[in-house]
Amino acid sequence: MLQKLLCAPRFNTLGHFEASGMVERFHQTCKKMLHHVIQQHERQWHKFVPLMLWALREVPNATTGTSPYMLVYGRTPRGPLAVLKESWTAENDTGANLAKPVEDYLLDLRSKLSEAAEFAQSHTNAAQQSYTAHYNLRARQMKFQEGDQVTVLAPENTGKMGNRWLGSSTVEKVRSPYSYLVDLGNGNVRHMHANKMRHFIARAQGCGVITECDSEFGKLLSPDTVVGECFTEG
Repeated sequence: MLQKLLCAPRFNTLGHFEASGMVERFHQTCKKMLHHVIQQHERQWHKFVPLMLWALREVPNATTGTSPYMLVYGRTPRGPLAVLKESWTAENDTGANLAKPVEDYLLDLRSKLSEAAEFAQSHTNAAQQSYTAHYNLRARQMKFQEGDQVTVLAPENTGKMGNRWLGSSTVEKVRSPYSYLVDLGNGNVRHMHANKMRHFIARAQGCGVITECDSEFGKLLSPDTVVGECFTEG
């Protein structure tokens, strides 16, 4: 079925939401709209979900530059406002479309869908390059090897929303250039992205002072002192 639809699955690292930017942005927009609908209509919010979804399908996407309805059906959507405008101005071309032969209609539909897909692809490429350039302004290259000691940003045991840096942990396997299996200890192995990993640097927890008269530590070695010489021109 995927081959017939010319689709291919794409996998990303668990917890790396930037890899699914368009999907995550849609979820954010949908949740914000649903939040406002629930605040205004409370227990009747479910009656306005179809209108909310229609608004999402009708509005052009910032990345593709066109609406999802246009990409699916190859024509501009006719919402309630468009129908009301046509009733006022008597601008309704439905009769002309119904009189068109089926073969001509299908060829015209194919042409419109192809044109919309090409426009969306070119607009998406330009938008993604802009997003990538903006993200890379502060991004740094992070690479790890198997056996490296790292600290990872992971949720605490108290809750999902409480993330903190945990370490030290050990890189068990390199799945891809930016995807790793990390052993957090006690047999807990997690699939982590490089953005949530840092090299672990051990810090000294204390400092001891010994003197030359202490014999318990054996012979003490001290660096030679080099005295600088000053040269003057005669």
